[in-house]
Amino acid sequence: MFDSICNKDTLYSAWLRVKEKNTAGGIDNKTVQDYAVTVDRNLDELVNQLLSGAYMQLPYREVFIPKKQNEKRRLGLLTVNDKIVQTAVNMVVTPLIERTFLNVSYAYRNNKGAVKAINRVQHLINNQKYIWLASCDIDNFFDTIPHEALFGKLASFLKSPGTVELIRMFVTMGRVNKQYQWKDSKKGVPQGGVISPLLANFYLSPLDKAMVDKGYGFVRYSDDFILLGQTEEEAKKALEDATKIITRQLQLALNEDGKVVSVNEGFEFLGIYFKNGLLDLSEKKYKRLVTKIVEAVGKNPEIDVSKLRETMQGIDNFYAKLVPQDKLKMLDDELLTIIRSKLDLEKKNRKNGEAILKTIQDIPLLAESHIINKSSYIREQLAVNQNDRFRKERKHKIIRSREAVLSRKHEYQKLESSGFNIVVTQPGLILGKKDKSVTVKYHGQLVKEVPLINLKNITILSEGVSLSSNLIRCSSEQQVPIDFIGKDGLPYAQIIYPTFFSAETGRAQLEAYNNGKAFMLVKLFVYGKINNQTNLMKYYGKYYLSRNEEFKLHFSLFIDTMKRYMDEAINLTGDDLDIFRQKMFAVEGQASARYWEMVGILIRPKVPFDGRRNQGATDLVNSMLNYGYGILYARVSEALIRARLNPCLSYLHKPEGKRPSLVYDLIEEFRQQTVDRVVIALIMKNKQLKMENNLLDEMTRRILAQKIIDRLNNHEVFKNKELHFYEITQQQAISLSKYLDGSSDKYKPYISKW
Repeated sequence: MFDSICNKDTLYSAWLRVKEKNTAGGIDNKTVQDYAVTVDRNLDELVNQLLSGAYMQLPYREVFIPKKQNEKRRLGLLTVNDKIVQTAVNMVVTPLIERTFLNVSYAYRNNKGAVKAINRVQHLINNQKYIWLASCDIDNFFDTIPHEALFGKLASFLKSPGTVELIRMFVTMGRVNKQYQWKDSKKGVPQGGVISPLLANFYLSPLDKAMVDKGYGFVRYSDDFILLGQTEEEAKKALEDATKIITRQLQLALNEDGKVVSVNEGFEFLGIYFKNGLLDLSEKKYKRLVTKIVEAVGKNPEIDVSKLRETMQGIDNFYAKLVPQDKLKMLDDELLTIIRSKLDLEKKNRKNGEAILKTIQDIPLLAESHIINKSSYIREQLAVNQNDRFRKERKHKIIRSREAVLSRKHEYQKLESSGFNIVVTQPGLILGKKDKSVTVKYHGQLVKEVPLINLKNITILSEGVSLSSNLIRCSSEQQVPIDFIGKDGLPYAQIIYPTFFSAETGRAQLEAYNNGKAFMLVKLFVYGKINNQTNLMKYYGKYYLSRNEEFKLHFSLFIDTMKRYMDEAINLTGDDLDIFRQKMFAVEGQASARYWEMVGILIRPKVPFDGRRNQGATDLVNSMLNYGYGILYARVSEALIRARLNPCLSYLHKPEGKRPSLVYDLIEEFRQQTVDRVVIALIMKNKQLKMENNLLDEMTRRILAQKIIDRLNNHEVFKNKELHFYEITQQQAISLSKYLDGSSDKYKPYISKW
């Protein structure tokens, strides 16, 4: 089966189908016409990728289209390349799966469709005397199909691991919006995927079989279905049985409005209203069709004839075959009224009336009388005259779907975060604002332009940089902080939206000195720091225990010692806060000494390192650490200000005057994962890192700053949510505020995973 999918003839047939549809492209913005230029080479490459296991679908481009009033349907658009692969899979597996379907299923199938579904319901009522029914639909069906249940059924049925893995990739691949923000697909099948309709019918086929086996009247169109019984009791039993299958076996949910009614009361199915053996448009559907016509006519001065023709043809294909002529006449009248209203707004730019008439005559009408007398009907409705009045076969490797999805996810998360920060390391640059972007110029020439929509921070690492007042104002309004960091790594200024400290939070910060919360926070800050120091060494242990004998020799003892220090920190007691701090710093100091010993053992084969030095460091490692902590310091400071905490009221570090010591408290949780990990990685990878006049040289500062900012932009699962790392610092500041003011009864330090 998989070899058949990878066959070039199959892929070429799939290409012809994609080419014929010529629908909107995906995230790579390539059109069918672009693909056609080198189609032979493209298909050869596709065959090789599929057979070698190297094929990775690009993420879906997320778009939204109107669904119901105030509702939108999410679609995922595929690239041309990925449409071809999905179409090829669909062509191969559809004949196998389709033969298992029953004739009660009418959606997404050849020689079926909504018109036949409506006629089938009418036949069951009029000819087989089913007079009690429930009209039901599954809540958010496409977005809630459970993956493992679906893939389990597929694997059992297809018995082709390669094909199932390929389909798994189609289903679990994430989606990105125009800002490249990645969104996981943890359940459901993507609406817009070529194979999704087949999978939807396949997943619901047990419901079809059960209802038929039990002898109920049953008609299903996708996730909408009708249950019929010849008695009220039978219809209620049918609804009860269907609900059990949907909720228990299929792990889905019915919308709550499904209930048993008599056919004499009238009911709606697929937008058609049934009553007394007759069909009509429901009032709600009529209004939605009028809205579709308005949207198809468009807001631009020129009428979108192609879109309008497509919309009217769609209405004609379904509703014109079912509903009374008077409703079709009303819809035709609505169409012409909308067009007349649009043209009347453009009197200053009228075109020849006959030309407009000719254009409109290409648009399908619905009512038979209007179709027969089309020209006279349009003339009458639009009052067109001669005056200008209107304008107008090989071994293959199985593709690993999970790895492919994760790879694409990381790729697009990185692409999304590429516009999060502007880092300025070169003197003479001028930063300004233009429309909805920040511009960076050098000697009048545009160097870079970054959209404001994604921008999170501007970091100035160089002297001699100019900022326009317009940019400063805009950054403040958009709450994009601007940080100024010196060559020594210390922040010397910040431009941030003027957020004032909260009086309530400030009082809570002060009360913490007396209500025991200060003691608890001192414990938790130190416990979190020691825990993260331990976990960072565990992380490097995965790679270096087998490569660094000295590191391996000390590793187990280090882990045991650090656990003892964590236990000591969390169990420490005291009544006097100053004395308690001193005791805690003694524990923290001993743990840090062990930690930096292990760091030294790890990195000394690459660079000299005699131990941790804070102020006045002149060696490479300590200079990099201090510089990195400066960047992190600015971010933690911003997080505390946004949480409306007073940075001068601290707990682990003693408050002193204007010193923002709460920043020193909270930063302890994040040093290891944000800065230490980056510095160690750069050293172990033999990056060209240098000192110049006892300071990091410009290139080293640039590399280090970018890597730390990349780290801050990385994603991590935190409290069951996937967040950027900088968002975790913000969440911790908010958690601290909530613990202090009593909104939360506990504070948990950030603990890194390894």
